[in-house]
Amino acid sequence: MNLFTSESQSLKGNPKIRPNSICLAVIDDRETIKHDLVRYLVETYTENTLYNLQKRRCEILGFFKETEIDDIMLKAYEENYELLVVLKTGTFINSSFFFENVKDMIKNNIALMGHVLDYKEKHYFLHEQCFFINLKSWKLSGSPQYFSKEKKLLDIHRSLENFHDDYTPKWIEGGKNKKTYAETLPGGHLICTILESGFKVSPFKHERNLKWFTYHSDTMKSLMKFINLINAEHDVGFFSTETEIIKKIDLKDKNICTVFSIASAFHPFKLIRNSNLQYTVKNLIVYDYSPVAIDVYKNMLQVWDGKNYLNLLRNTKTFEYKAGHNDILSAKSFHEMIVLCGSDEEWSRYFEKICKLNVDFKLGNLLSEVFHKKLVDSININNICLFNVSNIFNYESETFWIDIFQRYFSFFNLYIMMKNNTKITYFLGSLFNFNNLISTNDLSLQDFIDKSKELAITPWQKERLEDFKKSLIKRYEDLSSKNR
Repeated sequence: MNLFTSESQSLKGNPKIRPNSICLAVIDDRETIKHDLVRYLVETYTENTLYNLQKRRCEILGFFKETEIDDIMLKAYEENYELLVVLKTGTFINSSFFFENVKDMIKNNIALMGHVLDYKEKHYFLHEQCFFINLKSWKLSGSPQYFSKEKKLLDIHRSLENFHDDYTPKWIEGGKNKKTYAETLPGGHLICTILESGFKVSPFKHERNLKWFTYHSDTMKSLMKFINLINAEHDVGFFSTETEIIKKIDLKDKNICTVFSIASAFHPFKLIRNSNLQYTVKNLIVYDYSPVAIDVYKNMLQVWDGKNYLNLLRNTKTFEYKAGHNDILSAKSFHEMIVLCGSDEEWSRYFEKICKLNVDFKLGNLLSEVFHKKLVDSININNICLFNVSNIFNYESETFWIDIFQRYFSFFNLYIMMKNNTKITYFLGSLFNFNNLISTNDLSLQDFIDKSKELAITPWQKERLEDFKKSLIKRYEDLSSKNR
C-alpha cells in the first residue's frame, strides 16, 4: 500500500497520509442506545475519531448500517481507496494506535487487521467495532464477504497467549486443511479467504490501550467504562522532546510584546526565534495544565545555566520521561535548538535574553473559561500578544470525551476575551478549520458560526447546529457586555 508521503515530521510525529488513499466507514447503530449519557459518549468518541483522522487526510466514506459491510468494501474499492477503516459508533481511535498498526500492515504484508476472536466450535469472528482492510488484497482474494454463509472454512493456527481471556490470540496463521462448521460467525470466511490467498491477517497489536469501544448495548458496562477512562492515570508530565514543528513566520513588524507559550521542550524559545520576536518581546507567559511541565520551566528559566539539558531534566524532582521519550531524543531536541541559534555562543546569549524577560507561569486547562479569565487578568489591555495554543483544542489524548462543539466553543470564548482585553492578539496553532495564524481583527461572530458548519461531519452534529449557533450568539453578547 502506498499510503504515506515523504513530507517532514517532528521527532515524535506521525507520517503524512497521501490524499485519497484511506477512507473511514461508520457503522451507525445509535438506535440501540437507551441512556442519554451513553449516547453522548458514543457520539463524542466517534466524532473525535473521525475529526482526528480526517485532519490527517483520511476521508469519510459515509454512515452505514451493520448489514451493509459487504457493500461498504465494494464501494471503497470502486472509489479507488487503498485502505478501508470500518468502525462502529462508540469507537475511539487515537492516531498513535492508528499509525502504528497501519505501519505494521505495510511492513508485514498484512491485508486484514482487527479484533480477531477465537470462537472455538464456531470458528473465528471479526468484530465489526473496528477493522482495517487492504482493498487491493481483498480484491485479489476474490472479494470475500464479511457476511458469507460458507460453513467449510480453513483451519487456523493461533498463539497460545491471549491479549485477555482465552479468545483473543496475539497472532493467527492459516492451516492446510478445511473443516465444515455447524455454525459460523461474521468475518470468518473473510479471514480464511485472505489467508488462503497468501496474505496475512492479524489482531491489532500496537498501542491497544489507545483504542476503545463502548459496548453501548449494555448501558451499565458503557458507564463503567467511562468511569474507568476518566479516572485512569494520565501521563501529564513534561514533553522533553518537540512533538510538533514550529515553522518560521516573521512577525517582527507586528510589535508583539507578550508571548503565551506552552511549557514543552524548547517551545517558547523556538516560538520566539522562529517568529523573529526576540527584539520586541518583553513578557513571556508560560502556561500548561501539567504541574511537572511548569516545574521544569521554572527550573529552566530561573535556575538552569543553559548548558546541559539532560541535567536540567534529572534535577527536576517531579520529572519522568513520557512514553516514547528518552535521553537520545531529548539531546537531539536540545541540539536542534542550538543549530537554530547558529552556535553554542549564540544559544547562550539568546537563552540569557529570554530568561531576563518578564516571565510568569500559569497552571491550568486552556479549555476552561476560568483559566481564560486567569490569563486575561495577567495582561495589559494595550498589549499586542502572540498566543500559541499548540494543539490543545484538538489534543486527542485528553479530550476524547469532550465533543468538538464544546472545544470549538472554548476557543471562541478565549478568542473573544483576548479581543476584548488586548490591543490585538495573534493566535498560532491548530485552530480547527481556521488558518494556523489568525488575529483578533480577522474573525467576526458570523465567521465562527459559518465555520461551525464545517465541523459538523456527523449526522448528530448537523442536527445540533441551530442550537449551537444560538449558544455562540449568547456568549458573544455576554462577553461584549462585560468588555472592560
